[in-house]
Amino acid sequence: MLKRIALLVILLLAAGAAAQEGPALSGVEGIRNFLRVNEKICTGGQPTLEQLAELKAGGIRAVLNLRRPTEKQTMRPGGEPVPYDAAAEAAEAERLGLRYFNIPVDPDAPTDAQVDEFLKILADAQNRPIFIHCGSASRVGAFWMIRRVLVDEWSLEEAEAEAKRIGLSNEKTRAFARDYLARHSQRQ
Repeated sequence: MLKRIALLVILLLAAGAAAQEGPALSGVEGIRNFLRVNEKICTGGQPTLEQLAELKAGGIRAVLNLRRPTEKQTMRPGGEPVPYDAAAEAAEAERLGLRYFNIPVDPDAPTDAQVDEFLKILADAQNRPIFIHCGSASRVGAFWMIRRVLVDEWSLEEAEAEAKRIGLSNEKTRAFARDYLARHSQRQ
């Protein structure tokens, strides 16, 4: 009998730990290209301030924004505009108790330093589960592609296919990611 109680306690503790391991989110209505990549990473386009609360309720602990403060808006699925205010997003994330990071990436001219910062943020377990976004998820896809190859040791083809599912569509951003990988994969 004691063994059964001990087993039940272990199973309940394991279930509780698994429940807290990652976001329960399978999607957030209205976030363009929302994708739950794995139990610790969700990606997508621009969330509204209200959707930040939804992400928090779904288990997200951190938000990584790859947009520049000068960007104005993006489009939801279906063409409805989503306003963008970088300062308001940062303030709302802080109010909700989310860790918040912003790497202002120009989609036509990302830099190595920005990728390095991205990889550093994702390497810190305290920043997960994390929601990574830009306007449409194209920059997210490119940076995630780099991470998949360098950290997870995926092939370029596998990583690029996933990046396209995430939202990678900007040719300059894709070319930058391929170039970064060509230059940095040789060092490993």
